[in-house]
Amino acid sequence: MRVTTNTYPDTLLRHLQRVTKDMNHLNEQVATGQRFSKVSEDSASANRVLDMQEEKGKITQFSRNAARAQNINNTTISQLQNFIDISDRVSEIATLADGIKGPDGLRAYAEEVDELIEHAMQSANASFNGEFIFAGTDSDNRPFEVVDMRDDSGNSYSKNLGTGVITMTDSGGATSTVASFPDDGEIVSVEYVGAAEGTKFHVSESGTIKPFTDGATNQKFRDFINRMITLRDELAAGTPSGSATRESLESSEDDLIFALSRQGSVQMRIEFDLKLNEQRFTDLEENISAEADVDIAQTVVRLTQVQNAYQASLKSAGQVLNQSLLDYL
Repeated sequence: MRVTTNTYPDTLLRHLQRVTKDMNHLNEQVATGQRFSKVSEDSASANRVLDMQEEKGKITQFSRNAARAQNINNTTISQLQNFIDISDRVSEIATLADGIKGPDGLRAYAEEVDELIEHAMQSANASFNGEFIFAGTDSDNRPFEVVDMRDDSGNSYSKNLGTGVITMTDSGGATSTVASFPDDGEIVSVEYVGAAEGTKFHVSESGTIKPFTDGATNQKFRDFINRMITLRDELAAGTPSGSATRESLESSEDDLIFALSRQGSVQMRIEFDLKLNEQRFTDLEENISAEADVDIAQTVVRLTQVQNAYQASLKSAGQVLNQSLLDYL
């Protein structure tokens, strides 16, 4: 068999190119810690990794949703606790105002109840991150509006919720339109104008949660404030609170406690979903690592072997290529 003089150099060159390619690939694996950098290098593993990375992105968004829902729910619980504290004091006043205190004592209680009404309105229109928490899906607008008010001069004010127009009626019965309610006016009635439902948050592929109270619950908050107004007016008139008023306030406190209990259940659900998403995220990272990460120790050993082979090839080539037919003449 005839072997030309170019056979060995060509074979050596192809061998060195192959070894160099292997060495570069191993160097890249050691540097990045990844088994492959292109889908074509291992399409099956690469596709699995891409699918898991997409799922990780979804879980990250679900966790963000759950964290936002948790913040809203915490604010809601805080305001409901304020309502209950107000209710406790109002119920205590209703019990104390038994007529023994006299008209002056009852009017003093009326002033305290009036302050509690203002406090309750602040909680009812509380906001978080620019959203009114008791407004449902209409979170850009105040959910509780004063409908009727009066001032110390005997003037009464009424707001048309449809048009927003406020009409003042003086003590003589004359009416006129005014720009706003008086700053020091006394609230006479309140209405809920928010939405019937709250925003839902997706916390998993098939699970949603509502951290907002619904419209029916918010209507009960309105009833609570209006019942406080009834108590205040009774006490301001120098008469003890009636049994019907006390019973209605007790009913409102039951409603508030039930609403707080419901939000507590929502809190537990959110915490459960956050932990579940965290565990799923960790599992996906481990699976991605198993698919894509390289065994550094094993790769370094392999790289050393390839480097040694490369150096041996160069040394062998240097010895052979320096010889010619003249060396044997």
